Amino acid sequence: MKKEPSILIYKRHPDKFKTQVAPLFEFDNIETYIEIPFEFYLELPEEEKAFIEGFNKYIDGDIKGSRRELAKAASKIPEAKYMFAVVNFIIGKRREAQLLMADFRPEWKRFIQTWRVPVLVVPFQSGDKALYISIDQKGLQAFYYILEGKTPEDVAFLLGL
Repeated sequence: MKKEPSILIYKRHPDKFKTQVAPLFEFDNIETYIEIPFEFYLELPEEEKAFIEGFNKYIDGDIKGSRRELAKAASKIPEAKYMFAVVNFIIGKRREAQLLMADFRPEWKRFIQTWRVPVLVVPFQSGDKALYISIDQKGLQAFYYILEGKTPEDVAFLLGL
């Protein structure tokens, strides 16, 4: 049975999780919501609310809802644009993901503030290992390669992982 790509929300500072090859494992993202106090949430700009909602809807398993909310924030928030691209990739919209990542400039302020790092998990053909693509420089290059159609095995070789 072929495993599909997914997003592991890693709950720790982004510097602690690097792009790597590791054994594939089952995971559950239920405790990694971005939590904002209600009073503060009310004062946020609409794109910030959409980013938080899109991120949390992904964790809830509502991919369509996540995609809809992230689309609202993608033009103003780099993290939303990145998550929107990754969600598009996961649901098979590779071309849309490529367009979103063209000229992408990473700014991870929100991920660093909340310590919620989205890691794209792309299983190897063998099913026992996966390429874990973080938000580091190698991760962005790995994601570009994956969007070009390279296999995770090829990407790992090209990046020396």
